[in-house]
Amino acid sequence: MSPSERTAAMEVVSLSARGRRGPDWLHPGWSWTVGQVWVITALSASVTLILGAVLGALPAVFAGSWRDSQTRDQTWVLIGFTVAGLSAAVTAMVLYRKRRWVLQKNGTVYVVRELASDWDRQDEEAFLDSAGRYFARVIKVPGPGQLGWPWDWPLGPGAQQWDGKVDELAHAFQALRSVDDPGTPNGILMWASWAVAVAFGLRVSAADRDLMLDVWQRPSHGRAGDVETVIGTQRPHQFGYAEPVPLAELLPDSAPREFTWRARLTATYQGPGVPCAAGRRVSVLLLRLGRQRWGPLPEAGTEPQRAQALHLDVSDAAGVTPGRSTRVTIHELRCLPPPGDQFPWHAIPSLTAAATDWIERKSAELAGHTLLLGAIIPPETALGLGISAGRAKRTQWPQDMWPLAYHTATDSLVVPHLNLGTAALRDPEAG
Repeated sequence: MSPSERTAAMEVVSLSARGRRGPDWLHPGWSWTVGQVWVITALSASVTLILGAVLGALPAVFAGSWRDSQTRDQTWVLIGFTVAGLSAAVTAMVLYRKRRWVLQKNGTVYVVRELASDWDRQDEEAFLDSAGRYFARVIKVPGPGQLGWPWDWPLGPGAQQWDGKVDELAHAFQALRSVDDPGTPNGILMWASWAVAVAFGLRVSAADRDLMLDVWQRPSHGRAGDVETVIGTQRPHQFGYAEPVPLAELLPDSAPREFTWRARLTATYQGPGVPCAAGRRVSVLLLRLGRQRWGPLPEAGTEPQRAQALHLDVSDAAGVTPGRSTRVTIHELRCLPPPGDQFPWHAIPSLTAAATDWIERKSAELAGHTLLLGAIIPPETALGLGISAGRAKRTQWPQDMWPLAYHTATDSLVVPHLNLGTAALRDPEAG
């Protein structure tokens, strides 16, 4: 597809998405009707009370004489109450219809909750209780732990099963979506590790090229920082269609910068059945979209001296690293958030596009290398990264790439058996 054809296709998709939501000025303006249902209830109750009072007073008015000043005063009072009641009734009806309109445009939201065993409390229950009012339908996607044996994405024993478990999660989502109303938008709220979010987004978007997912922001309390949000205060994002504003233009102080570090990698293998990869060089890609430390690298701004030896100790459940100590290069893409240490919601598409383009470029430069991906990344960026990578226009996404996941309990890095590359799409059973 030529650049002009690609741009035209993106414009068509963008116009289609805009048309289904209605005018931009109208939707956010009426979104409050979803969260403030009590206003409609109060207006409806006031209509009942007012009309009841008017009907109760009518016999006395009819029995009186128009020559009587008291009867005339009562008549005008009843007319006033009637007008007020009718105005309240019309207002309640308009707000009710606008609320239904907002719910239809928000459509269905799929809730994916795949919390790891070592996660801190996320308080997602309270958020979901309020979020349910903003959608026409809320569908909870059953994860592997609900479809079979208990499962909490372990980074110790059981880390060899991640690939198959993500496939189960993706299949559950696809099955639920196949029976949902195809005319309503599809949204998603996802609680999962960044690696699971990338793999899930990649597989569901590649499996259905027509899938348009509205990614809604949710509260998070992870290594990328604490984010509090209220559903309905901003619109969702769609990834992989229209090109966003480059991050360097949107947030000049957060423009992407690249760093390289030399380190010695030492791997230990989980389980006797884990194969040992040999003969391929290993390179580490690091998406540091925050200031937090990662592995042997300290917090951004306190970089180690170039002469200082860096050691990268990993636990390998995928068998993709050499069975000996080896030197590796860590290629880092760093985007520092603005003051407050959080990226604004409107910058997430630009952040995702910068990360996606960088991974594709580095994978082409490092052809033939075993790629390990580490990340400090907002959760919606991780999901958007996977969705973008699954689009047909993304032809440079690496064939094989493996996550370096942080294990809180041991303060170490683990390579679970989860392929983030396109090879997993062709043969889900392959590593």
